[in-house]
Amino acid sequence: MNIFKKVLNKIDKAIEYICMATLVVLVCIVFYQVFTRYILGFTPRWSEETAVILMIWLGFITTAIGVKEGTHLSISALVNLFPKIAQKVIFYFDELAVMLFGIILFIYGKDLTMSTMGSTLPATQLPSGVLYAVLPVAGIMIVFYTIIRILNLITDKQN
Repeated sequence: MNIFKKVLNKIDKAIEYICMATLVVLVCIVFYQVFTRYILGFTPRWSEETAVILMIWLGFITTAIGVKEGTHLSISALVNLFPKIAQKVIFYFDELAVMLFGIILFIYGKDLTMSTMGSTLPATQLPSGVLYAVLPVAGIMIVFYTIIRILNLITDKQN
């Protein structure tokens, strides 16, 4: 189990570094777009579309990270009013609902990605599926992190 946690930590760090690099690239592209529009008087065609793609990818991947950290939307003040056993039931229900969302995101995201690979985005000429490919990726990540959260709760209870 210790090796599994080390591998998981390496994967988590890699994903976080990729997100940080994506954010830096996104800020640079938006700065470049604003600079060229207002200072030089023209806007590169690719800049807005690329920024939108990066923003969408960043939003979905960081949503999966939020699931890992347990920072997704919940009303903990209300849950804390219940007895401990009811809190556990609510936790499991919450995790299963999040997992179901990840599964749906994966299934329908995969279908959408595959059905849009034949068309291209106007400015970058990338396949449109690139824009939607984040849906199944984030879906898998959400399911994976939800399983890890449930397993952590079970193993903590056994110890």
